[in-house]
Amino acid sequence: MNLSKIKPKLKGESDKYSWNLYRFLNKIAKDKYINNQLRIYWNHHSRWDGEHLPFTKDVSNLMQLIISPYGDKFTGYFMNTVLQKGNCEFISLCPWKEEDLLDVTDWFFDTYEKIGRCIFDPEHNGWMLGTDSRYTYVNNTRKCNWCGQWHQKQIVKKTRIERKVEWV
Repeated sequence: MNLSKIKPKLKGESDKYSWNLYRFLNKIAKDKYINNQLRIYWNHHSRWDGEHLPFTKDVSNLMQLIISPYGDKFTGYFMNTVLQKGNCEFISLCPWKEEDLLDVTDWFFDTYEKIGRCIFDPEHNGWMLGTDSRYTYVNNTRKCNWCGQWHQKQIVKKTRIERKVEWV
């Protein structure tokens, strides 16, 4: 894992890559043992209701991604908390069975290096901070500068029906 490949251009600001994720990984990778053991797992066991969640390459459900610095399936950090705060509490993963955790480390880092934070927002809904330079606009199209995807602008007509009580 080469963290220099996922380092944002400006200190303290996210761009294609998340500053909070970079800072967090950089902090825990200073331990010589963690650098070679760090794993990222997908938790098949929903944190909300316990139902089975299959892994798909649309990982917009950040609640299910777990960063395990020691490569085990017993302790770690939740990805959504790392992205939001940059700091988070080390948690025990004992409520889940070992087979509930799928190792997605190689896929995650390969994909994240290529498309950056688009890995967390594949629909390009724009809910993230630091996205001012995310798109290049050309007439009625836009290109995502992080992943290269093109989008066509559509104007959708929405009709709103309002019911109002009137006494006559």
